[in-house]
Amino acid sequence: MLVDTAVASMVVGKIRGGTFSSLGETPLKRVECIVASFAIETAVVALGFRGASFIPAVAPYAFFLGYALLLYSIWVNRHIRWMPLIGIGVLLNFAVILANGMRMPVSADMLSAVGMGHQVAAIESGKVLTYRLMGATTRLWQLGDIIPIGSPYPVHRVVSAGDVVMAIGVFLLIQREMLVRRGPRIRLGRRAGTLRRG
Repeated sequence: MLVDTAVASMVVGKIRGGTFSSLGETPLKRVECIVASFAIETAVVALGFRGASFIPAVAPYAFFLGYALLLYSIWVNRHIRWMPLIGIGVLLNFAVILANGMRMPVSADMLSAVGMGHQVAAIESGKVLTYRLMGATTRLWQLGDIIPIGSPYPVHRVVSAGDVVMAIGVFLLIQREMLVRRGPRIRLGRRAGTLRRG
């Protein structure tokens, strides 16, 4: 969902006269923590599908570390407008995942409603390490994946309230960064005391 939102926001930003160069100048700190967070989840999920025997035992700790790195990177970048909103979305997801054994609870009914009923069996098998089906013992189910996104949207999925909040934050952040007008840079010339505008 975040990828879709980011692409849509960049398209809208371009139509509004924004520039990708301005977006590239976003003063992000600790980018390596963001990359590491997504790399950890991707690696764990991939190894889980391949049947690595040690993965189920280490997955909760790996996911916790991934979220910790992501939240840390958001905290150090809180000076960027709309980053705190993204952080709220991440915290909402982290809260429900932490309350349910480091797996996001998802509604089987909602999966079926958007034509993704085939994934129910995959989740029940335990191979999908990032999700668990909702049941009577699910905690904070209101924050789980219970919001269906179906037709006419081309990519059907079930998302959480945290996902929606993050998507809004990402959209607004990209809009601001693409449309911001940064003044000309001032640098020192070769001669002492000489200022040049670039």
